Amino acid sequence: MKKLLIAMFVLVIASPVLAQDAEMGPPPVVEASHNAVVAFLSLTPEQVETWNEIYWSHRGAEAPLKEAIRDVQEDIDALFEAGAPDPGAVGALFIERRALTGELVEVHVVYHEDFVAMLDDIQLRRLRLVARADDVQKFIPAFKLFELIPRR
Repeated sequence: MKKLLIAMFVLVIASPVLAQDAEMGPPPVVEASHNAVVAFLSLTPEQVETWNEIYWSHRGAEAPLKEAIRDVQEDIDALFEAGAPDPGAVGALFIERRALTGELVEVHVVYHEDFVAMLDDIQLRRLRLVARADDVQKFIPAFKLFELIPRR
């Protein structure tokens, strides 16, 4: 769950970068990243098309939820700025924001599950390799510090 929340945070931060004028196309970093995923997983043209469809469906589903979360947060902020907010009103807004966040997490889970479902066994193993590499990445500096990883 922690990894999913981190990924969700990254997507929220990256959203302005990903949101581009349709005529301009995606920014170079997004296009290069897309191409890297396609190449590493050896996605077929059909899989790329399917991925694009589920990605944009996912983005369409997350947009209203993100907007609703922002609106609820603005309401929470307004209550605190007004001074001595009603605890019941604040609590209700926090519960609403938590429910919306849960819905957003579910949108991301469904997107990931749909992506994984279109992969063959070799592609799935490659995706899992990247996930494992991400898991251990934080430990690499410690191993380098103690010279436990050969220098290249």
